[in-house]
Amino acid sequence: SLTIKITLNPGHKMNYHSHERRDEVWTVIQGRGYAVIDGEKIPVREGSVLRMPKGCKHTVVAESELKIMEVQIGDDIDVADKIKYPMVEAGE
Repeated sequence: SLTIKITLNPGHKMNYHSHERRDEVWTVIQGRGYAVIDGEKIPVREGSVLRMPKGCKHTVVAESELKIMEVQIGDDIDVADKIKYPMVEAGE
């Protein structure tokens, strides 16, 4: 596993992406925003925990400064294991 602390400024977001060889768990430790997981918009705030299995498309958008602990779990954790997709609004 690999653990990363992510900080996003208000209005910033991650790419909409998925992974083929790892699962991820995000724990929001500060701030608020929303995640889009396989097209579903989910509000997040301090204490929110999100689980994204392999193949799941996901992103997060910060409405305030947003701090997340990301735990990557898999047999082959590699920065190249990222497939990017165009961002769509939830429900499209």
